[in-house]
Amino acid sequence: MTVRILRSAGLAAIGVAALTACSNLQGAAMYVGDERVPEATVDGLVDQVVDVRAEQGEDLAIHDYTGDRQQAVVFLLYTELGREIGLEAPDTSGAANEFDALYMEASGYYSDLSAQAEPRPFTEGELAALDEAVSADQQLLQSIVEEWVASSGLTEEEINQLFTAAQSDPAIIQEIVRLWSETTPAQTTAGFADDLAGYVEEYDIAVNPRYGEIDLSPLPGVFEVEIPQR
Repeated sequence: MTVRILRSAGLAAIGVAALTACSNLQGAAMYVGDERVPEATVDGLVDQVVDVRAEQGEDLAIHDYTGDRQQAVVFLLYTELGREIGLEAPDTSGAANEFDALYMEASGYYSDLSAQAEPRPFTEGELAALDEAVSADQQLLQSIVEEWVASSGLTEEEINQLFTAAQSDPAIIQEIVRLWSETTPAQTTAGFADDLAGYVEEYDIAVNPRYGEIDLSPLPGVFEVEIPQR
C-alpha cells in the first residue's frame, strides 16, 4: 500500500484531529464526502518529511517534493474514506505515537475495503495492460510470479524445472502472468479497483490540482482509479 512509503520515511507524530479540523481554512487539499481536508494538513506531513531528510543530511535545495505531497494525499484519502464509509475503526492501541496510530488506521481501512471486494475476471484490455506493466516493471513481474508459484501446488523440483525452461522460453513467464490473472487474489484486485472507482463517485472525492494526478489503483497501469481535481 502507498501509505507504507510515508511511514518508512520516518515521519513524526501527526495529530489525528487535524484530518477533519480547520474547515475555515482557505486552502482545501481534498474533499471526501462531507469532509474538507485543508492543505495545511498535507503541508504538515511534508514538513515532517523535510525535517527527516534534513536530519539525514540530504541536500533539500535539489529535492523534489512532488512525490512526498502525492503520497501524503493518498495516505489521507484512505483514512478519510474509511471514516466516511463508517467502517469500524482499526485497533490502534499498540501504536507507538500519534502518527503510527494514523498509519495503522489507514492501513486497516485499506485492508477492510479490499476484503469486501468481489472478484471479477480481467477484461482483454486489462490483460494487455498487465502485459505492458510487467514488461516495464521487473519488481511487479517478480511479485506476480512468486505469488502464482506459491499458490500453484508445484513441488520444488517442478518449480526448478519450470524456471529452467523459462530461461530459454519467455512465453512461459507470460503464461504464468496469465494464470495469475485467473486466480482469486488477482481477480479480487480487479473488483477492488471497481469498488474504489465507485467510492470516488459516491463520496464526491476530489483533490486540489496542486498535487497533480492522483490514482488510487491497487495495480497502477492495469486499473485506473483517478481522482477528479477541484
